[in-house]
Amino acid sequence: MSSSLRLLALLIPLALGCADFGRGDPSLDAGGGSPDGGGGGGDGGTLSFATDVHPLLTSGCQSCHRAGGAAGDTALVLIGEVEADYLEAISFIDVSSPSASRLLRKAAGAGHGGGTLYAEGSPEYQTLLNWISGGAQP
Repeated sequence: MSSSLRLLALLIPLALGCADFGRGDPSLDAGGGSPDGGGGGGDGGTLSFATDVHPLLTSGCQSCHRAGGAAGDTALVLIGEVEADYLEAISFIDVSSPSASRLLRKAAGAGHGGGTLYAEGSPEYQTLLNWISGGAQP
């Protein structure tokens, strides 16, 4: 991805403000969560959306969060393409407060109509948290 596109991808959420999946009570997202850890995977490396996060979203979220799916009318709609799905996902993260990110909270079940996908403390939850903490790299 070019640096201009990367910069644009990071600025879009700022311009749009606080995103909402359009499901569940947003107040449920405000509390709880793990303390924000350091970035990177267990080996200290930086996680990427393409390699580490996209597979979690396609396997755990896309069956409902797709056009025509049960959550196809929400703000998060995945199409299975890394770059497009990255642009969708980053509007639901907050690198300044990773554990409060809507993507992470919804995956953990807070205000999520689909229930818990990745419970706090699970390897998948930790991957999402570490990716966000590490700057949500593409």
